[in-house]
Amino acid sequence: MASIETESVEQVDKVTLRVLVDKEKNKVVYAEAGKDFVDVLFSFLTLPLGTIARLVAKEDSNIEAFQFGSISSLYQSVSDLDEQYICSQNCKEMLLQPRNSMEAYCRQFKLNIDDTEPMQYFVCENLNCRRKERGCLLSIFRNQKCYCGRVLDREVFPKCLNIEKGFVKENATFIICDDLCVMPNVFGASLNLLQKLGVDTIDAIEELSVDIDKKQVVDLLKLSLISKTPLTDYILKKNQSVDNLNLRNNVEFLIGELTSDEDRQMSVKVMLRKSNEQVLFVEAEADFIDVVFSLLTFPLGGVLHMLQGFSSLSGIDNLYKSLSDLSPDIYLMSEGLKDKLCKPHCATQFELRNQILPIGATSLPMNYCHTYYDYTSRRSATDLTKEIFYSRNNNISEEKFVPFELVHPKSSTAKSSFAKGPSMYMVTDDLFVSPMSSISTVSFLKRSKVTLSDLEERVIKIGVKEGLGILKASLISTSALTIGLNQFIKTDKDIQVSTSAFSAPQGVVTPESNSEALGIDNGQSWSVRLPDGSSGTQVVDVPRSPLVEDLPLPPNIQPQKPSMNVAKKVSL
Repeated sequence: MASIETESVEQVDKVTLRVLVDKEKNKVVYAEAGKDFVDVLFSFLTLPLGTIARLVAKEDSNIEAFQFGSISSLYQSVSDLDEQYICSQNCKEMLLQPRNSMEAYCRQFKLNIDDTEPMQYFVCENLNCRRKERGCLLSIFRNQKCYCGRVLDREVFPKCLNIEKGFVKENATFIICDDLCVMPNVFGASLNLLQKLGVDTIDAIEELSVDIDKKQVVDLLKLSLISKTPLTDYILKKNQSVDNLNLRNNVEFLIGELTSDEDRQMSVKVMLRKSNEQVLFVEAEADFIDVVFSLLTFPLGGVLHMLQGFSSLSGIDNLYKSLSDLSPDIYLMSEGLKDKLCKPHCATQFELRNQILPIGATSLPMNYCHTYYDYTSRRSATDLTKEIFYSRNNNISEEKFVPFELVHPKSSTAKSSFAKGPSMYMVTDDLFVSPMSSISTVSFLKRSKVTLSDLEERVIKIGVKEGLGILKASLISTSALTIGLNQFIKTDKDIQVSTSAFSAPQGVVTPESNSEALGIDNGQSWSVRLPDGSSGTQVVDVPRSPLVEDLPLPPNIQPQKPSMNVAKKVSL
């Protein structure tokens, strides 16, 4: 009987979309939806990357399982990694089941797809430990120890937490475009959209009614990562093979100029294939492995915030921009929700001790452990509260509020947060992490069909720019290291070539750069004033690089043209 009831409940968990389709082009024009569907769309931004990797690997949906860039192989490597290389069992659980910092909101949704276990709170069974003046120990993970040596296994619950019911207001309705742009449902917006899409006559438009359940929301999540037209591909069942939806060759890789913090850099050894400068693998200590592992805990919206809204996942970028453009006082449940969704942090206690990337973690919304005697149930009770507020209920006595201290789930003595040192680790181009082994490395090179003469080792520093490069590439490619570090890896030969025009002695004629001979249009030249070695200066025409656009000049060179945009642009 219970199973029958469960099935009936699952059948109710659907929302209906009204969809306009251009019959001639066989394309979705836009969909019209209310709170239930838009809430779940925006919830995509709250999902940690590790959770997304787990969801897109599911076979029980209409869209086949696929690799989420390099995140899927990173996730698999953590799953395969022996526990001797992880600081604790909790650490492995945190990486494979990363918590959603907005889970309190998402669990209210009719179509919540985050299958991560909800956060639980544990204290000691001993009442005296819960009433200690120096603080009650609280854990949000199982199997942690109290002062007294007992396991913290008594579950307690937060009290009086004010959580809004979802993200958007109850009666708000929205237009969702084929590319996941979301806008308020006003006729002017729909008219502009119809004109923009070249719809000439209303007769070409057909209205459909589409029911969406949880499984189909997972389908839509998958398509949002690999398609520029996820609604058409889902509703009209077009291009539902992952092979037809490859973004790798259609994306521009952009990383803006950022200030490097030398104190937050780490050195790694990079093994390159010289013939094509592919990064075969990186050899690194536990600090770099921690940064790579931590990518699994980043919420997708937090990644978009770090990448300034440009992840190269076009549907997700559109969703993020739409949320950023919404007026919070008109369409969202509260002003603060916009910041929480556009700048989401990692969940509580998921912060990294030596994180080089600009992301933080949330704090618990409670401050005190509240104990009291309940005459109604004739037993002691405990809950968690944000403020001290004594009850006026005559059935409650012996109330006491003490601050709690969170027990950290990671090892407090280990140098790293996730990976255990002093082991060395190998990270392949697709971010698969394994303990470093010379024999295993030789086997890997053999499988990769690399000759020893084609190998070159370089040492580079990884800071915030390099970390963001790897992060962005990991979303769209299984060559996260090659693409993410490409613009940061320079050889001595590169440096000599780039500086040869400036270091030639006076009177020596250097050969003119002729890119046209290589089939590349010569770029325009810059006129710059340089020292001539005899206390004077000379004006030199420096050809603009045809390969990389809009790089800044060195600070000691003053161009005679207006200053340039410093964004780096590299085409994949």
